[in-house]
Amino acid sequence: MQFGLRIQDIIGLVLAVLIVAILISIILIIRENARERRLWREGEYEEEEPEKPRLRRAGASRKEEEPERALRRPRFSVQREAQREEEGVAESVEPLESRETVETVPLEEIRKEEPKEEPRQVVLERALRKLEDLGLDFGALKPVFSEDVIHFSPLLWEVKEEVKSGKELGDIVIHTVFRSLPGYSADEIVERYRSGDVSVVEKLEARVKTREGRDYLIATMNLAHFQVPELDRHFRQGNLREDEYELLKALKFVDRATKKDFARMVYARIMDED
Repeated sequence: MQFGLRIQDIIGLVLAVLIVAILISIILIIRENARERRLWREGEYEEEEPEKPRLRRAGASRKEEEPERALRRPRFSVQREAQREEEGVAESVEPLESRETVETVPLEEIRKEEPKEEPRQVVLERALRKLEDLGLDFGALKPVFSEDVIHFSPLLWEVKEEVKSGKELGDIVIHTVFRSLPGYSADEIVERYRSGDVSVVEKLEARVKTREGRDYLIATMNLAHFQVPELDRHFRQGNLREDEYELLKALKFVDRATKKDFARMVYARIMDED
C-alpha cells in the first residue's frame, strides 16, 4: 500500500512538472512572437520613413502628434492606397474615351457664317463714279514704274547673254498671280477674279520664252508696291475710302495698258547694253 502511494505521488509530481514546463514554454513562445512582431513593425516603419530625432516641447498637445502617426503607416498600406489611386484614374479615363465624338462641319456652313461684306463689284462701281465726279479719267491714270516696284531676277543676265550671242528673243508673257485665300481652292479664286473681284490679285510676273522652249522668269511686280499718284493723292485727301482705293489700284494693276508698260520695261532692260 505504501508502495502504491509512492508511485502515485511520483506520477503526480511528474505531471505537475510537465504542466509547469509546458506553461513556461507557451509563455516563452508568446513573448518571442510578440518581440519578433514588434521588431518587424519597427523595421517596416524605418524602411518607409526614417525617424528623425527632434526635440519635443513638454506642452505639446495630442493634436500635434496625430499627423506624425498618420504618416507612420505600414508600407503595404501605402502601396494599397497607390494601387487604389491608379485604379481610380483608370476608371475616370475610360468614360471620357467612350464619350468622344467626331463631327464634320461642312465648309459651306463656315462660309455662310462669315461676316457679310459689301460686294466688291458694288464698291468698285461706286469708286469709279467718284472718280468721274472728281473729273478724272480712270484710263488716263498713269502708274509709276521704278526699281522699288519692279524686281528683276538673276535670270535677266542669262537672257541678256543669249541675246548678245545672237539668239532670237521669244515673246514676253505677263502672268497674273493670285494670293491664297483660306477655304478657297485655286480654281475658285480664279473664278472670283473672272467675276470681277480684283482683290485676289497679288503680283504680275514677266516671263520670256526662247525659241528653244526655255522659260525664264525675268521680273515680278507686286501690287503692294504699285503706285498710282492720282489715286494716292485722293485717298490721302479723304475723297476715297480705303476699300475703294485698294480696288481701284488693283483694277489699274491688271489693266492691259499696265501690263504692256511692264513688258516694255522688261524688254528695255534686256536690250540694255549695260
